Amino acid sequence: MRHLESHESGGVEVFRSPLLDALPFIRHGFSTRRGGVSEGEFRSLNLGQAKGEDSERVRENRRRFFQVAEMEPSRVAEVRQVHGTAVVAADEIPEGARVEADGVLTAEPGVAVAVQTADCLPVLLADARRRAVAAVHAGRKGIGAGVLAEAVRRMGERFGSRPEDLVAGLGPAISGACYEVGEECLPPFRERYPDWRDFSIPLGRGKWLLDLPEAARRQLAAAGIPGERIGPPGPCTFSESARFFSYRRDGAPTGRLWAIIVVF
Repeated sequence: MRHLESHESGGVEVFRSPLLDALPFIRHGFSTRRGGVSEGEFRSLNLGQAKGEDSERVRENRRRFFQVAEMEPSRVAEVRQVHGTAVVAADEIPEGARVEADGVLTAEPGVAVAVQTADCLPVLLADARRRAVAAVHAGRKGIGAGVLAEAVRRMGERFGSRPEDLVAGLGPAISGACYEVGEECLPPFRERYPDWRDFSIPLGRGKWLLDLPEAARRQLAAAGIPGERIGPPGPCTFSESARFFSYRRDGAPTGRLWAIIVVF
């Protein structure tokens, strides 16, 4: 299984999934922090608007990202991410509004769907038959509650997508080797995954290492996506400070990475 591939131009670096690149009707990308104009805690390719950040810099960063990602969307549909399981269609989001959800889907050409992360796992889905796509923000709470299974279900409900026709690209996120959690975080995983110990390592004194990308991969497979159509985990956001924003490493405020996909 081929890992994410780095593409760089003008100092801007974008990762792409070979599995998604094989589909001729989409463009997609996972951003890094390299090549932008933001300063301070947001240096440099911050793609999320936050308190203390200059909106003009975010616009310029997005322009640079689009150029390297080779996409010119007519609109970017985003949501106000709340670590839940709601997945909405882009046409359900009023222009300029931020609906509370953790996934966005569309089959409309030119309309990109995107999620923002800074350690949580971004997952991009594409239906090779129905020409439909989705972007999902999958953090610990969302994965534990089944946000990825819900995204697969919603694609079936909205577009008639079959799980066996879906392709999933996993973006940069905090790795299992770096994500330490307390015992109180495990019950949702124990309830959902019979094999939860395969991606959870006890450290003692009530602490565990939790491999969210592996939990996500297993949830996608349980939802019916064939294993060979699920990409491997991306790079670790926590351990590569020069390349990625990380909320756990840097605290707030910090910049945001983008995972975005568009049908054209």
